[in-house]
Formats: sequence, structure tokens, C-alpha cells
Amino acid sequence: MAARPNWSSLPSVLIVDILSYLSHKDRLNASSSCKRWRNCLFHPLFWQKINFRTSYSDRQRTKFLTDRCGRFVRQVVINFDSHNHKEVRECSQILDVLCGNKNLTSFSLLPSSCHIEWPDTQSTYFIDRFLDCIESIIKNSKKLKHFSLGFAEELLEHSSIILDLLGRNCSRMLESLHIASIKEDSENYGIIDLSASQFLTFTALRHLSVDYDHMSNELLSAFSSGCKNRLETLVVNVHGIDSEHEKVTNYSWIAVRKNCPKLEVTVNLIHSYDGVQGLLDILQPALPLTCFRQMFCTDLNPSAINYFSSHYKDTLRSIYIIDGLNDGFPIPYFSHMEEDTFVMLAWRCTKLEEFTLLGYEILDDDIMAIARLRGEQLKKFDIPLSCIATLDEDEETPARYAYVDDDFVVSVSNSLKWPWYPKEDSELPLAVFDAQADAELAYIEILLSDQQQK
Repeated sequence: MAARPNWSSLPSVLIVDILSYLSHKDRLNASSSCKRWRNCLFHPLFWQKINFRTSYSDRQRTKFLTDRCGRFVRQVVINFDSHNHKEVRECSQILDVLCGNKNLTSFSLLPSSCHIEWPDTQSTYFIDRFLDCIESIIKNSKKLKHFSLGFAEELLEHSSIILDLLGRNCSRMLESLHIASIKEDSENYGIIDLSASQFLTFTALRHLSVDYDHMSNELLSAFSSGCKNRLETLVVNVHGIDSEHEKVTNYSWIAVRKNCPKLEVTVNLIHSYDGVQGLLDILQPALPLTCFRQMFCTDLNPSAINYFSSHYKDTLRSIYIIDGLNDGFPIPYFSHMEEDTFVMLAWRCTKLEEFTLLGYEILDDDIMAIARLRGEQLKKFDIPLSCIATLDEDEETPARYAYVDDDFVVSVSNSLKWPWYPKEDSELPLAVFDAQADAELAYIEILLSDQQQK
């Protein structure tokens, strides 16, 4: 009788080759056959990207993967609850291990908030520890292509130092750089001193997120005609606007688009009343606006929306506006045009695919008009039921719906060619109803999506 094959005696190179043809699930099953196959499971080939999560349910797995793979993994994302002291410590321990990794090509922190809560008696220690680890990671990772701090304000306060380190160690490799922040108090915050020259060293940069406080004609010149940089995405977070802030000219945007024909720009207004009022000063005809978001700014600028319709009809793909209700009622907005400003937007902006309007009053007839104009090209159309109003022929002011009838829902769905229904209150962020709720929870995941590796 022939002897059964001894699979554990295969050379490691063959075992790794066999495992490479399997799915992750099948690879795990195969590795349970013996210790030798189990060891081959942790070959660097199979663990090039790891998303470390520090939550209680993931903590054991994360610790194991950190110990086994932390020194050779190439792409790292660290998700942690920045208000949980234990998870902050877990994150710092992961960073300690990553300090010795010379193969890292992508590094992303994804804290749950823009603020990290350090243990009260050890705040300085932990901040220094995080920064020391990040400094070591940058110095050791000569192949770093993607770098993101995920809006961690306590770390972004040191952006100038971090930029200098990245410039000295990764200037020819770095493709994605995300140092934009979130200011919950847009009227009172310090501005980090960053110079446009610090960006000139990055000759491979294609994706950048930055605060409007650092936008300038000189910065755009780093990506203008004749430069090696071919910027593809630019995300600008707008908070307060200094009265002395330099106006970025249309000429600068023309020069950038000449050198970067694929450039797409996202503008985020975050708790920014100044941004709403000064939006027309920020915008320029040649700015290739692709996505516009406005989060809890307490006002709307219909003139700016009309400007979108006139100048970004070939680029604009997404509109996302969210605000809190006013004493339980949606906020009315007033347009000087005969047609509703958002209906005009839907008519003129032929690439519009996503439309979200939360917290503002909108007429049922305008919802229907937007659906008919965009049709199946509109992939996302989020309107709260509590914000829909109707205007009877005999009334001058609209009356709010408590519900919508089936005929209305069917008509909108037929126009879109997919099942549509307005958002129920239970589906909306708590901050829409409660001014004391943490508004950041309503938008941080959306903003973090801009910082994911392309």
C-alpha cells in the first residue's frame, strides 16, 4: 500500500506558492493542517495590507497581527476610538512596532474623532510618544507613498515638522498627503504656519487634502505648468476665513488645470458660517469643482449654488448639505431666481450623480423636477421626509408634509428608475434634531473617505 504524502515536508517556497492561489478563507483552512503550513500563512506576500482595529472584539486579533506582521506589512490603517484611553494606548503600541518597519508604503490613522483624549496625567507623554513614533515611521519608510493623520488635531498641530520630515525622506515617493483638519469652533482656532515651499519637494504627489487657510497662488504654482506634479485630487476644508487671506486667482486655477488635466476638487465647509458667506470669493470659474459639501454652517448661499450651475456644469458630480433643524422645523432658503436653485443645478450640471439635502425645506414639486431632470444618472438622492413641503395654489407659504403619498414616491422612483423613498427621522444623524449632539459623528466618516488610499 503506497504511503500517504507528507505535506508538511514540502519546501516552504512550494507551500507559499500553493497558498497564493487560495482565497483568504481557504488559506486559513489550509494553514490549520500543521505547524509548518501555519507558519507559511504569515509570509509577507499574504499580509501586504492590514486594517488594525483596537475595539474590544478585535483587540486579540490586532495584537497577534501586530506581533507577527507589524515589521513587514506594507499598507497600514489603524482604526481606534480616540475617546477611549485603552484604545489610544493600543494604537500607540501598534505604532511602536511599526517604527521598525522599513517596507511601509501606506500609513493611515483613522481616529473616531478629530480630538484624541489622552489619559489626564499622561497627555504630554502620549502626544510625544505618538509623534516620536510617527517621526520614526517616516524616517525608516523610504518607500512611503500614502500618509494620513485622519484629522487628529493634536498631531496636525505639528504639521510643519511632519511635512519637513516627509520632504527629506519621501519627497520622490509620496503620492497621497492628507493634512486637512476639522475645526469644530471655526471662529477661534490657531493657524499652523505652513509655507508653500514645503510642498515643492513632493514631485510625485497626486492626492492632497489641506485646509483653506493654507491655500494660496504660490501653493497652486507647485502644481502648475512645467512642474512634474500631476495632481489628480485636491480636498480643501474651509473653516474660518481671515479677512487678509490671499485670494486664489482664476489664472492660478487655469495654470493648474493645464498641467493637471485630471484634477478634481472637493470643497468642504465645516461649521463655517464665514465659508458660506464668502463662498463666491473662494470659487473661480476654472476651479474644477467635483464635490461640494456643507456641514452644519447654519445658512445656505443660493447665489453660490447658482454659480455652480453656471461654471461647474461639466465637472460637478456630488452635492452634500446637512444642517440642524431650527426649533424642529427645516430651514427655508430663498432664491432670487424664478426657478428653484437646486432644480437649475440638476438641469445644468449634467454629471450630477449624488444629491443630499438634510435640514433645509424643499418643495415636493422641486424634488419631482430634480428626479425628472437627472433620471437614472442620479445614484443617490437623500431628502428627509420632515423637510418636504407642498405649496397649494391658494397659499403663499408652503406647508410641511407629515407624510408623502404613494403616488408621489412612485413618480419619483419611476423618474430615477430605482426605488426611492424620503429619509425617515430615524435614519438621520442626531445632530439634525439636537443642537447639543456631537455633529462630528454625522460627517467624520464621510470626510475620512477622502483620505483613503486611491
